[in-house]
Amino acid sequence: MSRKLLTLSAVAAATALALTACGEADADSADAGDNAVASGDAGVCAEFEPLRFSDTGVEGLETLVLEFEDFRVALEETTGLEVEFEPMASRTAAATALEYDDLDVLLTGPAEYVVLKEEADAIPLTGVTRDNYKAAIFKRADSDLESVEDLEGTQVITKEVGSTSGHLGPLEMMDSAGLDPNAGDVEVMPLSDTHIEAFATGDGDALGTGISDLEALEEAMGDEEVEILAEGPDLPNDLFIARTGLGEDCAGYLQDSLNENQDVLLEAIVQTGENDKYIDSEFVDAEDADYDPTRRAFEAAGFDQYADLPDEDEQ
Repeated sequence: MSRKLLTLSAVAAATALALTACGEADADSADAGDNAVASGDAGVCAEFEPLRFSDTGVEGLETLVLEFEDFRVALEETTGLEVEFEPMASRTAAATALEYDDLDVLLTGPAEYVVLKEEADAIPLTGVTRDNYKAAIFKRADSDLESVEDLEGTQVITKEVGSTSGHLGPLEMMDSAGLDPNAGDVEVMPLSDTHIEAFATGDGDALGTGISDLEALEEAMGDEEVEILAEGPDLPNDLFIARTGLGEDCAGYLQDSLNENQDVLLEAIVQTGENDKYIDSEFVDAEDADYDPTRRAFEAAGFDQYADLPDEDEQ
């Protein structure tokens, strides 16, 4: 082979190798994008490692691991920070832990957030939407009730005190209709796990609960025996919050991490099968003012001091 041909062959080989390397680099970059570390500097949170995470709806370490281990791992990968579990036995325990720097990041509901903001000045990071998350007031099909205003002088069963969709939501609906349960306009009877059964067997004039309970009501009473008297507006979102002690820079980095990697993180939350309420959820902006309707519901329930709302095990 001539020297000229040898030179051309060497150039072609070198070009092919370069193109192959570029292709592999692009593939690696695409793979990394599936679990990318958020833009920004994880170092702003380094002094707080390991970050301690919990959920107010979960009791005990074993259950927390069962429901959120995949999420914990995904949060470590997307933030570049070490994350460990810190189980909370109650809303009160979570408030104390946030206040005294024993808990860093928490997934919680609207009612719990109102208390945690009041008690520990919790920082809202990111809202988590929930499909069909709203309250409703149900009536029996043969009832004369036609509007929420007609509930004056009646007895309304609800879920346990503090349930956002099953207690506070219906109370906010009554308050918006000009009814004051505290003044005796309506007799509210909160029940824990027996609210559907009680209404189905004849107790109460109406039932205030989450609209998602309609199917269970129809199963208990028959499709033709129960109707929706009124449907409430979308309730405030669940949300991730952070303790104030993390500071604005770290809280901002965590907020960006959640938002930039929401697909990966939400998939990790629901893939265990224990958090179906977050199927089709999204991460959205969370502002403190978003939870003012929940505050009004607290007041309608007689809890002007939000922290006075009892934990479930105190009811």
